[in-house]
Amino acid sequence: MILDHPIVSRNIFFPRSTTVEPSFFVEVENASIACYLQNPFPEAGTVLYFHGNGELASEYATDYADLFLDMGVNICFVEYRGYGMSTGVPTLINMLGDGEKVVQTLGIAPEKLVVFGRSMGSLYAIELVHRIPQMAGLVLESAIANLQDSLSFTTLMQQLNCSEAEIMGEINTYFNLQPKLQNYFGHLLVLHAEKDRILDRSHADRLTSWAGSPNKKLVIFPQGNHNTILFANFTSYLHQVAEFLHQAGVSRDKQTPIE
Repeated sequence: MILDHPIVSRNIFFPRSTTVEPSFFVEVENASIACYLQNPFPEAGTVLYFHGNGELASEYATDYADLFLDMGVNICFVEYRGYGMSTGVPTLINMLGDGEKVVQTLGIAPEKLVVFGRSMGSLYAIELVHRIPQMAGLVLESAIANLQDSLSFTTLMQQLNCSEAEIMGEINTYFNLQPKLQNYFGHLLVLHAEKDRILDRSHADRLTSWAGSPNKKLVIFPQGNHNTILFANFTSYLHQVAEFLHQAGVSRDKQTPIE
């Protein structure tokens, strides 16, 4: 498959190692995926978080877990193949089923799960609700509507000796997000920065318009960009996410976590 070729992967993924031990590993084909889980609230739901292509799940687990715990939900940050302490090699298509394996390992009912996809992670978050449409909610932050916007066709065609039509054929087969979102009817929240120069706001507009959910909301933040959206809009960002988790029925009133 063209999209799983090492040349494509080198242009899309930027894995790094870590020394932070995960909570558990999930076995997938030819790899073990590191996951970082904090679940102090037995009665609450869980957010399953897929990060961007230049980030690590261990970094989120260290620096951002408390933001979700303060909203009264459990949180699990999922690593990609080849990133952090995960084994294997990150490739676009072969990782599409990894999220489903994580859900099976967690053993949590889909109705108690909200999937959160940031940037490149949005591809895998959308794939997961497509495969398991009973998910309570989907959050897309700085998300991708069209994968081809992230690829340099001229460079790839030259390096891989293939045509644009061949590349587009695989994109339409595996990453046609419109029908996947049209058939998901759970709660949806789309977050994007007006000044995002990596993925302009049209991605957020398209994703929202495609969604079949009767409970969908688009929030465009006036401050920040692709990588600063959270901290540039800190209070309002967290308010939107907390409100969404409450509406999706997965959060609980903040209480002291069980030690």
